[in-house]
Amino acid sequence: MGNTTEQSTDAKKFEFSPDGNSCVIREPRTPRYWYNYLWNENRYCAQVSQIGHGRSYYLSEKADMCMINRDDARYVYLRDEETHACWNIGFGPLNTEVEDYRCTHSIGYSQIQSGCQGIQSSWRIFVPREGFHEIWTLKIRNTGEKERTLSVFSAVSFSLEGFTYPRYYEMYRCMKTEFDPKLNGIYCDSSHPFAPHERYHGFLASSEPVYAYDGDLTKFCGPTGTLTQPDASACALFGRPDVVMQGADCTGSEAALFILGGVLQHKFTLRPGETKEIDLLFGISGSREEARNTAFARLNREAVEREFDRAQEYCYRKYGSLSVRTPDEKINHIMNNWVKKQADFCIVGKKGVRDNLQIAAALLNYRQDKAKEEILECLRHQFSDGHAVLTWYPYDDTRYSDQPFWIIWAVCRLVRETGDFALLREHVSWQDGGRATVLSHVKAAVNRLLADKGRNGLVRIYFADWNDALNITTDPEAESVMLSCQFCLALRELEGLMRKYGDGEYAETLAAEYEALKNSINENAWDGGWYMRALSRMENIGAKDSSGSKIYLNAQVWAVLAGVADETRLPLVLQAVDGMEHDFGFPLNMPPYTEYSPDVGRMSGMLPGLFENGGVYCHATGFKMLMDCAVGRGSKAVETLKKIMPDSEKNPSMQSGAEPYVFTNCYATHPGYYGKSYQSWTTGTSAWCLMGLYEGIMGVKSDYDGLRIEPCFPAEWGGAELTRQFRGARYHVVIKNPQHIKNAVAKITVDGAPVAGTVLPDFGDGLRHEVEVTLRERQEKKGTNAV
Repeated sequence: MGNTTEQSTDAKKFEFSPDGNSCVIREPRTPRYWYNYLWNENRYCAQVSQIGHGRSYYLSEKADMCMINRDDARYVYLRDEETHACWNIGFGPLNTEVEDYRCTHSIGYSQIQSGCQGIQSSWRIFVPREGFHEIWTLKIRNTGEKERTLSVFSAVSFSLEGFTYPRYYEMYRCMKTEFDPKLNGIYCDSSHPFAPHERYHGFLASSEPVYAYDGDLTKFCGPTGTLTQPDASACALFGRPDVVMQGADCTGSEAALFILGGVLQHKFTLRPGETKEIDLLFGISGSREEARNTAFARLNREAVEREFDRAQEYCYRKYGSLSVRTPDEKINHIMNNWVKKQADFCIVGKKGVRDNLQIAAALLNYRQDKAKEEILECLRHQFSDGHAVLTWYPYDDTRYSDQPFWIIWAVCRLVRETGDFALLREHVSWQDGGRATVLSHVKAAVNRLLADKGRNGLVRIYFADWNDALNITTDPEAESVMLSCQFCLALRELEGLMRKYGDGEYAETLAAEYEALKNSINENAWDGGWYMRALSRMENIGAKDSSGSKIYLNAQVWAVLAGVADETRLPLVLQAVDGMEHDFGFPLNMPPYTEYSPDVGRMSGMLPGLFENGGVYCHATGFKMLMDCAVGRGSKAVETLKKIMPDSEKNPSMQSGAEPYVFTNCYATHPGYYGKSYQSWTTGTSAWCLMGLYEGIMGVKSDYDGLRIEPCFPAEWGGAELTRQFRGARYHVVIKNPQHIKNAVAKITVDGAPVAGTVLPDFGDGLRHEVEVTLRERQEKKGTNAV
């Protein structure tokens, strides 16, 4: 891997490789499990922790789940056959001390290695570019001076759950395991009558002769190493499995009904300095024959390394069209391949209109075809009346009010990126049947939001808007200020698109609607120093005289982004937002609610400072980054990014618990959970921080006529550079700020020739073009839109 550069305030706990593509964890006792996710375009995914365990699953094209293993069971045990000393390569779950522990989570693989009892061992896991399985490689080396006989136990559980079925049709009633000699491993067969696809058969296969095996985890873990569930099913506990701990061999068991798994035991002798390599496949198949064929094709050393190289090449190629280099090394490590990988993973892990449209908008910067595919998929889950489902896996059509906004916004961004106006004439199906053009979908979304206006002329909130936990149950006519500001932004964006498309009449209609809604917001939702969050007959939410919380972040941010806040209100809004600043981001609302109120809903029932109730919701702080850029506050935008980046200066990963290489959804401000994060990986924070850096701070963003360059640089940066693919050409953009000016204007040359304005020529020639941007003084901006 080469030399590494330390990134943690806790010396030697973890560090990044110089290129930032690998995080090396040197302490297995992390505050919580630190995961990597590995997947392919077949939607097979392996979650790998720093000890190696984690869930493996598959999502079909229709988002039908197959959770392959139960309770994240994926373990490798080693045992000395003379002393019966036993340990795990990754320390857990036996928790036997190991030496020279190192877990490398990289963009395309994870590898765990350690030493114990004079044995050096490593375990590499990756998901090949094609297929429905993961590949493990175990390397065991005798570093001592005497011959050693060892057993290696590779153990998994089988669940094969994840889809809906009638009561009492649980999958475990339809499963059995057996050892298949042609597979050279354990095959878990199933015959569920309601399985939505054929891939509900699991297997664990080996490249080396299997000494012994178990398909019944009761035999491996022991009768006291299992836990019975209320429905009489059971799961295995892998903390101290009897076979491993008692010096026994696997029993050759096979099973039906309960506690199914696969354990393969390899026993071998190593001379001093000798190494044993074992490759294993763990995954699913449509049939026994398919599993056998896959194992035959993949389980040899040459094939494994070939597939490993292909998987790595593909990972870096799909992220390679976008890169950045700034004066901040930590930003460089996180905001290149890690943030792109995280946003990309959200498409695998999420199936919701609102969520996936935001992720797709970020993907437009580097995976344009995938982004287009995802945006059109989301349109298929829109109803013909303009609203859309919340999620299509699992299916949830609860009436959230904000889905139409994201549809308008994402389609406008898609056309800006591609320049393909014919896209608006493509036909896409509705959730409730029939088909219509993309433009018809967009107009339906506009009409839905117009029809949803309430008594004050703002858009009604229904069950919730972007904030799932703001549920104003006492007033079904309550109106959302945040969504109304977002709709203003959408109206302005769509007006621009329609003028380019040649529909001036509709553009004028949109412009008039924008002015009407903007006026309604300023007349009814302005509270003197900031905007309220929602308007209700019971009480207005987020106002000075509101009970509980007095100010919400999102209403202010989107009012600025949409141009709703005029010259008089803008300074007050910015002052109010700055007053919400916290050591590790910006709380969603202040102060937190201290008691439940049905006028506010679920968020008020949480402990103060947790999640949406006054926690630092990083996703919303990502919105705030782009607000800073919209008003020329580059230094503020960078400060905001660094507050919510993983392993921040004032909230390091060993305190927050979050992985040091991916964004998390929120940080708690409650004293009992202070600074801790809840979940990472599947959060829109990654998408908004990516857009905040590349489009906001670096200022490189798509426009209908070409690539626009409008940096919002911090004065502290003397320069930076970016590479971006756009409509078939590759642009290498070098930004120079020799006088360290803030809020500067750009002087641009392309291939040595000066450019008038800020839009680059749309070359579309497949070539690389050198863009030089020199920043110079300009007048203070009054407010614009950078989304």
